[in-house]
Amino acid sequence: MDWSDPIFWEIVLGGMIRLATPVFLAAIGEMITERAGTINLGIDGIMTAGAFAAVVAANLAGWPAGVGAALVTGALYGLLLALCVIRFQANQIVVGIALSLIGAGLTSYFFQLWQPSGQVAIFVPLVPKLDIAWLGGAPFVGTILFGQNVFVYGMVVLLAVSLFVMQRTRIGLALRAVGDDPAAASLRGVHVTRVRYLALTLGGALMGLAGASITLGVLGSFNDGLTNGRGYIALAVVMIGRWSPLGAFCGALAFAFFDSLGLRWQGASNGIPSEVFSILPYVMTLAALVLTSRGKVGPRAL
Repeated sequence: MDWSDPIFWEIVLGGMIRLATPVFLAAIGEMITERAGTINLGIDGIMTAGAFAAVVAANLAGWPAGVGAALVTGALYGLLLALCVIRFQANQIVVGIALSLIGAGLTSYFFQLWQPSGQVAIFVPLVPKLDIAWLGGAPFVGTILFGQNVFVYGMVVLLAVSLFVMQRTRIGLALRAVGDDPAAASLRGVHVTRVRYLALTLGGALMGLAGASITLGVLGSFNDGLTNGRGYIALAVVMIGRWSPLGAFCGALAFAFFDSLGLRWQGASNGIPSEVFSILPYVMTLAALVLTSRGKVGPRAL
């Protein structure tokens, strides 16, 4: 199978959509957080905690419980960050980094308690796929766009909802106002503190869900380091996407394309060191970040 084989591109593009899902979910959570004039650098740790909570809960009560556990776990981390930053005036950069380390460390500890070394790995059923019979059979695009898992379709729904809310509702207007000029927003009757609490909590919940989309959507199990730095990629995607839902979606797809392409190349014996393919998506993300960094278009209160 080579570049000229349509099956090669079906696999790469289908993988791109699946790999974009956790990055977009985490990025949209971070975008909401930053639009409120705050920043959450604990994305990677929150994703890891959400991924672990999802597997444990799914093992006990099925995948819906796993999704719920990931949302609650992420929301609690977001609320903890909000309390530290808003109530106790702690430095949000330091607290965010600490949360990332705590999330990864605590998860690793609980994982060892739940599944000690040497024990057979526990697998949980994946979330269902939505097979659309007549569309799934369409040539080429059928296997790429249809027959994906519920997280992928949830990503599309979330994109549409976030675009509508940010551009067409008072909630989106209040969120942008708090992020751009909190003093002026307060004078106009917007409760700045409440908006920031809600933004940080909702953002954390979406980051937890991003972790669940890896364990319940793709792997069916948990292992240390499964996010592979995607939380930091999500942070970059928010900036590449100019703090907009559509921009974050395009940025997540771009990263996932090179990630999927690297995985496919890596699987083929072509004589190129595998490390080249491992760093390919991160190098391309860095290049995109540099090329799109001109001009300050983000929330002014950051």
